[in-house]
Amino acid sequence: MLEIKDLKLSYGSSNILNGVNLSVKRGDVVSIIGPSGTGKTTLLKCINYLAKPSSGTITFDQIKMDYQHADKSTVQAIRLRTAMVFQQFNVFKNMTVIQNVMDPLVVVQRKSKEEAREIALKELERVGLSSRQDHYPSQLSGGQLQRTGIARALAVRPDVMLFDEPTSSLDPELVGEVLKVIKDVTSSGLTSLLVTHEMQFAKNISNRIVFMDQGVVAADGSPEEIFEAPSLPRLAQFLKSEHSLQ
Repeated sequence: MLEIKDLKLSYGSSNILNGVNLSVKRGDVVSIIGPSGTGKTTLLKCINYLAKPSSGTITFDQIKMDYQHADKSTVQAIRLRTAMVFQQFNVFKNMTVIQNVMDPLVVVQRKSKEEAREIALKELERVGLSSRQDHYPSQLSGGQLQRTGIARALAVRPDVMLFDEPTSSLDPELVGEVLKVIKDVTSSGLTSLLVTHEMQFAKNISNRIVFMDQGVVAADGSPEEIFEAPSLPRLAQFLKSEHSLQ
């Protein structure tokens, strides 16, 4: 469904991605783990061209894009099939919860307000926020803000969901409510890529784990292969350090 080949990206003299290769099948739930600064978030942003690689290709079903010659129509075609949940929620502070969820449906997908509202209400019920639909972001907890972001992403009916460390900005007591919603989303069969430091959660929900190190995919396998029998010393070291922090 999704194939990335030889993806490279640099900021000035700093190489962030050094030739990433990744294939994702329809229905895969892929958790991307690895030390900070190794390009995990950048990889997600490259998929929908929020970050602009210096070279590489991406194929999304029949849509193929060479990052060196990306054209606006191809970028838009890929963006229409993906949705991203960000670390910092990225909700509009001057809009209510339901308005935030409706916004991309009306502005991007050109749906009527009536249809957008119907879809938004369904997704807000799914993430447990029906009773908060008329609240503004300032009236919500961090967990509720992130669930609003997830509902907004789901509302556009994406083929692939991209989760960028969705619990990293939350207080510890709010993490569980967001992870519960993500588990529901991924168990529905929606193809998902998740950057996370929640190792046990990644192990439980994913059918594949990708370990990134120094800007490349250093290991790729099942949760059992990655967590229970790590083949790389660097991977074993990383997992040991993460375990000591938990």
